[in-house]
Amino acid sequence: MATSGKLGKIHTVFASVYTPSIETAWLPGEPTPPRDVVDWDLWLGPAPWRPYNRAYVAGGWRGQWDFDSGARLLDWGAHTLDLCQWANGADETMPIEYEPVGDTITARYANGVKLVLDCLKTPFGERPGWVQALGTCPVRFVGDEGWVETGDSGGIEVHPASLKAELQDVTGKRASGLDVATHSRNFFDCIKSRGQTAANSGVMRHSHIACHAAALAWILNRKLEFDAVKEEFVGDDEANGLRHRPARQEWTF
Repeated sequence: MATSGKLGKIHTVFASVYTPSIETAWLPGEPTPPRDVVDWDLWLGPAPWRPYNRAYVAGGWRGQWDFDSGARLLDWGAHTLDLCQWANGADETMPIEYEPVGDTITARYANGVKLVLDCLKTPFGERPGWVQALGTCPVRFVGDEGWVETGDSGGIEVHPASLKAELQDVTGKRASGLDVATHSRNFFDCIKSRGQTAANSGVMRHSHIACHAAALAWILNRKLEFDAVKEEFVGDDEANGLRHRPARQEWTF
């Protein structure tokens, strides 16, 4: 519906993301297991060295500045901002302005469409402004004639009510956002056809860069202008210096 014209001209897209955070404290060191159990050096890769702790490998890497990406904003942003890119027809580009505003980070595309990253403390429970029944990772696309919202449940809500009749065309096509079957089918079909997958490397690269740019605006707590062609911040050496991290050289495959 977002790209069908039924909503009129799209002017704002909303993506839910985790509230950004930076955690730098190390967990207590534990004896490093044998390499055939966990190759800790390989697991760390180019990230700075720190003592082994089994919690990192079991998922405790999430939220850690050295391991997670975009101050954890990418955790959901990789999914929700990606959908906003698609709804705006912006898979080949990204927003050119990013600014933290309260519990949101607002961004603007060159075509004038506004992207609002709504920073949520938790994916569950109360999420003001969102339809709770639609599950995690909600997104909303707003046009001159109405809005549509969806989430991981696969459900869809629209406004005004007159647009609900349009949902009949997609009733049988809904799928849970937690079900990877459709992505897997698309991947295997593209192996046969040699075509590009829907969420191909180019599409995801642009949405990931946008997430990182938004995270840096939050980290620096100020508005950033971005050149989407050169993929660098405009006249901002400090922000550009944060586009890269020093890589640990000692690790090997």
